[in-house]
Amino acid sequence: MSVADYHDIETAAAPAHPDVHPDMPPGVIVGGPLVHAKLVESYILMGIFLSGSVAGLMWAFLQGVTWIEWSLFAIMYTVTTIGIGVGAHRMLVHRSFKPNVVVKFLLCAAAQMAGQGSLLKWVGNHRRHHLYADDVGDPHSPYLDGKGWAFATRLKGWLHAHNGWLFDDTMTDNSVYAKDMLADPMVMMFTRTRWFWYMLSLVVIPGVWGYAFGGFHGMMGTVLFAGLLRGYLMVMSSVAVGSVCHRIGYRRFDETRDRSTNELILSVLTFGEGLHNNHHRFPRDAYISHAWYEPDLNGWIIRGLARLGLVRDVVDASKLHRVRAEGSANAVEETA
Repeated sequence: MSVADYHDIETAAAPAHPDVHPDMPPGVIVGGPLVHAKLVESYILMGIFLSGSVAGLMWAFLQGVTWIEWSLFAIMYTVTTIGIGVGAHRMLVHRSFKPNVVVKFLLCAAAQMAGQGSLLKWVGNHRRHHLYADDVGDPHSPYLDGKGWAFATRLKGWLHAHNGWLFDDTMTDNSVYAKDMLADPMVMMFTRTRWFWYMLSLVVIPGVWGYAFGGFHGMMGTVLFAGLLRGYLMVMSSVAVGSVCHRIGYRRFDETRDRSTNELILSVLTFGEGLHNNHHRFPRDAYISHAWYEPDLNGWIIRGLARLGLVRDVVDASKLHRVRAEGSANAVEETA
């Protein structure tokens, strides 16, 4: 049965769910086989991350970690963070630039290795978030749950936005929000083979690195510390953009209809994705910093790739907005 078939089933069954908000927009699946599959994958991934992280911390305290573990921790954290920010987010979701086929493959691989679900789901969820940010239909708002109801406490809202939305009985219909991804052979190849990329990132690469430089003992420490613990910490920094950056921070652009904020510490940890208010104001911008103190490493990488001729059609919507605003101001002065 196809995604579209499941969508038809869930749409027809919508009246049978009295707890669904009456103004819920289309493209939200409640219950059924697809939601069950989402929950199974979410529980398996979180179980791997949590158990591996506990083991990684115990190893670090009892056995200690050396340059072997720390070096791969830094390398893989960097690779997967760039993969999510440059690849999944700015390249696939917002089409902020057009890569050549090699760059696209490498960015998709790095994004899939982050262990944040399939590229298909990542794109669909994020597009739905932008369309209904902090309103009914947002999959991970700290103000409303997946069915559009307000939270009783701020803590419950934060927990939902941070990780809880992965375990509710709703999900995004990708035939509505990621139809172009369903037609993209490369994205669908990575989606189908996602568990291979998860294991490559969390176990295989750390294991090979650790064994090459430290034998069996180095392999164990690198898998636990630079593989599983690193993977979990990277996921936590990424999902914090949805929970922290709609609650804490400053707003450069108050005209956005949501409650997105910029948070500088998180911007450092996510290579620029924490500049969330800037991003919500100009979603398609490849470079989202608007001040010298706003770090956007992902944006600098895209600019560098453009200079090398590896990507093209880099979007700078905020610059176009400024040019138009200055042009309008000049026109007013000339007619005054």
